[in-house]
Amino acid sequence: MTLPKSTEEAIRKDWRVFTALTFLFSFGFAVYTGVFQNFLRDVLHANALDLGKLESLREIPGLLTALTAGTLVAFAETRIAAMGLIIGAIGIGASGLCHGFPALIAITVFWSVGFHLWTTMQTSITLVLARGREGGRHLGRMSGVGAIATIVGLGVVYLLTRQLPGEYPIYFAVAGVAILFGGGLGFSLSTHAAGGKRERLIFRREYSLFYLLTFLEGCRRQIFSIFAQFTLILVYNVPVDKMVLIQFVNSIMIFATAPAIGRYIDRKGERGSLCFYAIGLIMVFLGYAHFRNVNALVALFLLDNVLFSFGVGFNTYLHRIVRPGELTPCLAMGVTMNHIAAVTVPYFGALLWLKTQNYQTPFWVGVAIAAVSLCATRWLPRGHSDAGDRSIREPDVSDGISNVVEHPHAGGEIV
Repeated sequence: MTLPKSTEEAIRKDWRVFTALTFLFSFGFAVYTGVFQNFLRDVLHANALDLGKLESLREIPGLLTALTAGTLVAFAETRIAAMGLIIGAIGIGASGLCHGFPALIAITVFWSVGFHLWTTMQTSITLVLARGREGGRHLGRMSGVGAIATIVGLGVVYLLTRQLPGEYPIYFAVAGVAILFGGGLGFSLSTHAAGGKRERLIFRREYSLFYLLTFLEGCRRQIFSIFAQFTLILVYNVPVDKMVLIQFVNSIMIFATAPAIGRYIDRKGERGSLCFYAIGLIMVFLGYAHFRNVNALVALFLLDNVLFSFGVGFNTYLHRIVRPGELTPCLAMGVTMNHIAAVTVPYFGALLWLKTQNYQTPFWVGVAIAAVSLCATRWLPRGHSDAGDRSIREPDVSDGISNVVEHPHAGGEIV
């Protein structure tokens, strides 16, 4: 449909602002993550179990995302996103001042509240601004923006570690300031970037496959994102400058592939794409569970992060079946399902590592989880995301609401 010129201009402005704040967040978070695990090793002298405990506690706010987002239902998604970035900025900026684990746990849980609010709203805002067209492409494009920001952030980390070696408080302060600026920009987004009136908490049978897939994704992602990197650092003693270089290459690869993967999902649909994703993950986990060559492990690390871009298929699948006003709460519930795994997998994975005295044990668990995920993706409908009984029409963005025709399947209830 044709929109008024003023509305089109407002949407274009929102895209520019949203792209800028996405860049600032990704830049700041890249600076933080680029040095964090080395900070644990060098300053706090952490082991695998310490990391597992920290990561499990850090994910508790993610477990409560649906409840938190439901409590903030009176606020537009854009305001929640901005508040989340500000909370994250304060916590991340202060992380370098922690000299003991109790203080680090407290500040990490604090910034994690903001982080999980932002990540949920980021997806929702992207799909609303996409106006029901090519959601995968737009999600992939924003991943590309994040990858560019990560490249820049890691470049800054590399320079900082060369000029100011070991000055972790400075690294974290730079990260916090960048994210804080992003939070400030978030308040300038218009109502066209918000999803309109929404429900609080949603439990429907028709969304059960989405919730199952996000739960399994949380299990496998936690295993790899935590133990793969820590394996390189703790077992193979990869120094901070080389880890930054690895992440730099990783970001270039994501920038080059994420938009294309998003377009591919729009054309071909989620079923085949996510099946390919699951098969790729099985191969990656098998590699980490078998190889003992650091170069091979680095290659698998890079491959996994490229494959991760296929994960936008979970959200495009939800976007084409969701009812009016339920996109944001469903995404929030998906984050909660994802984090049921996230609060348990890091700790028990670390226990397996220590009990067996073998870093490869958690990756065998990852093989099993990826195999279950492959089976679950076979339940997805065939065809591309605009095909069949999609039940979604072109949204009227003039009132800022992503309108969806009533989904034909009944079931569940709203709380």
